[in-house]
Amino acid sequence: MGFSYASGNYTANKKLFDLYERDGFDVTRFNIPIGLVLNPYYEWITPVGGIGAGVSVGPTAMLLVNEQTGYNNDYNFSWVVPVGLFARYAPWPKATVSPYVRAGFKYPFAGGNFESVDAGASVAVGVEFFRNKRVGMSLEAGYDSSKINVKYTGQNLISGTVQEAVTLPGFTVALAVAF
Repeated sequence: MGFSYASGNYTANKKLFDLYERDGFDVTRFNIPIGLVLNPYYEWITPVGGIGAGVSVGPTAMLLVNEQTGYNNDYNFSWVVPVGLFARYAPWPKATVSPYVRAGFKYPFAGGNFESVDAGASVAVGVEFFRNKRVGMSLEAGYDSSKINVKYTGQNLISGTVQEAVTLPGFTVALAVAF
């Protein structure tokens, strides 16, 4: 379990902020594209290394927008939680420092101004540190090609609904604690 920077989180939030601004809202931008990530797996030790399978959740993306018009404050909460399955391979599973690769797919469950569109391939390379200890760490870089739509229904200057596709999470870098 850990934290992950995701380039797609920044892009999705920026698109939504831009749509609010185009519609006449005064937007205060505060965007931290870091979300929670969880990748539990089971590993079988074989003569050629560790072969594993797991479930992936995240990195999450959340955005709260205050739609203030006059004296009225409405809050709009948008979120994305990518969920998927993966296979992984670690050539030296019993070493203190163990590199690995993993590949699979994810589907982005979304709500609010974010809408699920397509599942995508997910690949990553990483290193686990202190692997033979009770608590370790991992550092990972990856890419997830799943897509969402950023959708916005105009209230002032924009008429109708605008939708723009975003690859989310996109490129990721994660730092996690391993149990």
